[in-house]
Amino acid sequence: MGALGACSPQSASSKAQDDTAAAAESGTSAWRVAPELVTDIAQTYDCDVLVIGLGHAGSCALRAAAEAGAVAYGMDEHSEEGWSYTGFQMGHINSSYLKSKGIPEVDPIEFVNDWQVRSNNRSNPALIMKYAKNCGATFDWIFDNLGESDFETFSIMHYKPEGPFKKELSGLKSWVGTATAGGDLLTEALHRCKEAAQQSGGDVLFETKACQLVTDESGAVVGAIGEGPDGYVQVNAAKGVIIATGGFGTNAEMCQDLLYEIKESLGPNDEITNALDRDGTGIQMGYWAGGRLDPCMGTMDGAYWYPCDSPTDPLGATAALWLNADGKRYCNEGFGSTELMAMPGARQPDGQIVTVFDSNVEELLNAQPFGHMSFDVTSGFDTLHATMEKAYAGGAQGSAEEDESTGAEAGTNKAEGGAACMYAADDLETLGTYLGYEGEALDNFVASIERYNDLCAQGVDEDFGKDPSLMIPVSNPPYYAYGGTKALGVLMVTVAGLLIDENGQVLGNDYRPIKGLFAAGNASGSRFGWQYFTSIAGQSLTMAHTLGKMTGEYVASL
Repeated sequence: MGALGACSPQSASSKAQDDTAAAAESGTSAWRVAPELVTDIAQTYDCDVLVIGLGHAGSCALRAAAEAGAVAYGMDEHSEEGWSYTGFQMGHINSSYLKSKGIPEVDPIEFVNDWQVRSNNRSNPALIMKYAKNCGATFDWIFDNLGESDFETFSIMHYKPEGPFKKELSGLKSWVGTATAGGDLLTEALHRCKEAAQQSGGDVLFETKACQLVTDESGAVVGAIGEGPDGYVQVNAAKGVIIATGGFGTNAEMCQDLLYEIKESLGPNDEITNALDRDGTGIQMGYWAGGRLDPCMGTMDGAYWYPCDSPTDPLGATAALWLNADGKRYCNEGFGSTELMAMPGARQPDGQIVTVFDSNVEELLNAQPFGHMSFDVTSGFDTLHATMEKAYAGGAQGSAEEDESTGAEAGTNKAEGGAACMYAADDLETLGTYLGYEGEALDNFVASIERYNDLCAQGVDEDFGKDPSLMIPVSNPPYYAYGGTKALGVLMVTVAGLLIDENGQVLGNDYRPIKGLFAAGNASGSRFGWQYFTSIAGQSLTMAHTLGKMTGEYVASL
């Protein structure tokens, strides 16, 4: 029996160090070289199913495996007190909760076909169909202990009783289905996995960072080794190990090696940065055990840019008029979802990209699809109108506010932090001047808006093919605009890892499943294309929940 994995630096042998040096000399990234196995095991545990990483996917996998009758263990590097979750938007279809709100059911076939178009058919269609058919039931399962008063604290983004509940733009669809749980209800629901594990005869090993997979003579994965407070522990798993350790966005070496599209798109002042993701440990362990990496390493953000590109963007990813640093329109601003419409922004000249709109902004906002980063009209327009009023009153200063701690103006994009500064003027030339355009760029700015208005009057976008329903002119003064300096490489998380089949089983070099090895959540691939995309805001979490649960149940059934 052997082990494959990522040991801590203090346990790396001289042989492992030599292997790393040889890898560097040969041009191979050092992370791809497995260190020598750990032998000084302080404690051993036996179970049916081991889940490594108890985030959104891992928590659901652990609870599901335990409830399916398996003795289940969890292993997580965090302390129990520090065991927390990022994210709260859950995008799903056909749950009892959505049905109770009168939201129509979605045909899974229609949903999957749209998904596969978005991913250029790179996603595993069997896996996505499993997700589509089960995500509503998974939502019900996660919250199966809540009462009516608890559900009263939930809300649904983009939900308006009068509809419409579905839109199609440029051949791509979107649906209403993003629920937000009140208070700590989602965290409390996911924490139930510990109780389920203990009731199954298993447990959760906190403050234990997985570092190696244990394999038998045939290459099957039969357990894992982790480093805990009292030394190394080995957990033997008779049915399988599920890697749910998240992505690799904080591992600079893996980012440089695997995120080649982003790396080749970076400008001279850009770099790949991340603060929310994981270090890729689980993906490394699976790779060393013979697992294939998804060749399409997608990310959430980092490879595209639209004006501001920030959660504090005043209009979100609204399909307004977008102009580049030369004052020129450059794309169909309403092509599908945010991630697709914003891709051309990455190829624009360095400098700012701006959104331009007018006083008739509510008509524009009400015409949007229900995607990731789109403006949620159910939250109302008061905050936006207050910013617009401040921008108009501010003249050349716009809506900017000074940071009392630094004396600096508010930031204008995600890389800089802070909200975008909005400007307003009664004529287009003045507005362009406020934005910093001058000379030929200022002339282009005015001409581009006038051209756009002509196209809106025609009802046909002859330049870029924007859907007629979104062709709303910039013709009702005052005129407004804001923007951000194009910056690539700023990631939230990576959304690909080990290539898996429809059961969550990791595929080997021959594209056949590796016995005993599974992955879920952002440690797994086979789900997205080059970018996270969404037909419903919040699908990243719901996919983690659903496929985590389904994988846990499958492994328990073996």
